[in-house]
Amino acid sequence: MPKANSQLSDAEKKAKKQLKAELKYQRKVQKLETRIQHAISRNDPMVEQSARIELDELLRNNDILHDQRHQERACNDEQCGESMKLVRDIFHRLLSEWDNQDQSFGKAEQNKRAKDLLQHMTKGTQALTMFQDVTALRGYTRQKFYSRAGLIVESLGKLSPEQSSLSNQKNVIDACWKKLEKINRVCSIGCGPGCDAVGLLAFLRGYVPNHNVNSSSMHFVLLDYAIEEWKDAVLDDLEPILTQSFASLVTCEHCDVTTPLLEKHVHLTDIFLVSYLLTETRDKWDAYFIELVDKAKEGAVFYFAEPLPWQLHRLIRMSAPESDPSPLQKLRFAWIDSSMNYPELQELDGRAGGPAILLAIKV
Repeated sequence: MPKANSQLSDAEKKAKKQLKAELKYQRKVQKLETRIQHAISRNDPMVEQSARIELDELLRNNDILHDQRHQERACNDEQCGESMKLVRDIFHRLLSEWDNQDQSFGKAEQNKRAKDLLQHMTKGTQALTMFQDVTALRGYTRQKFYSRAGLIVESLGKLSPEQSSLSNQKNVIDACWKKLEKINRVCSIGCGPGCDAVGLLAFLRGYVPNHNVNSSSMHFVLLDYAIEEWKDAVLDDLEPILTQSFASLVTCEHCDVTTPLLEKHVHLTDIFLVSYLLTETRDKWDAYFIELVDKAKEGAVFYFAEPLPWQLHRLIRMSAPESDPSPLQKLRFAWIDSSMNYPELQELDGRAGGPAILLAIKV
């Protein structure tokens, strides 16, 4: 348990104050970077330029972080740019498919209906009937697809040797990076509109040049509780884009992480992608993921993204050596969000203006 302020020494109080200031500063940086990403996805150069100017001014006022960001971009811009261009291309092709279809409701109505769905998903009060509205699911996709796919690119890009050299989690990160170079089978759990799968595909294209992503051996398994609804709204349009342009095999199946594991071929999967699912199914996913890790092969990688880290902290506690014996104890973890190079921030209940991202590998 964290100490109360009254129990802290003067040095500890000063360090805590500095951490809070750094966290606040990083939130501002993350907010502007997100604004830039959204502006690019909307082809809005005026907002992009304004945000870039504001970000550069903010970074100049913090020399240490400015140098760190400059170094990251020097290593990262070309790779990240190529990956994000692919995300944009796929996203715009998906939107074009909808524009060519006879739709009763346009973009504004899609976004309006998606808002109600998102509120329930945030609270964990969603029901299957809420996913039976194609208009709402397409609005959700308009709002979340680009940023969620981009989050995969941004997060996994930090694993490259140029980016991870200073991390205290380097052994786990290096092991995950080596596995990413040989990925063939991908499983997205709680896949929604398929943004995580597209983000991983784009990441491999930009960051792993030796990875044969044009090979038909790439197999994406998309799992969701409302898979039929997502297929009707989005995935039936996304699947031919992935299969025809990238020779990838796509399989869509139902899953429910609040019940025991039923999925086949888990032992063949190279990486599992899990985004915003543990929070939505809070405290109901234990049995499913314990069995998933148990059946996964040695060397399998797990990517978790959540709006806040509390459920990820719970996962780590469940895997601790002093806890009851569990397959989860075979996992080794690394934070790859804003706390990646700041061990003192990794146990906090918040992150700097972005979601919590946790990577794991089974040993």
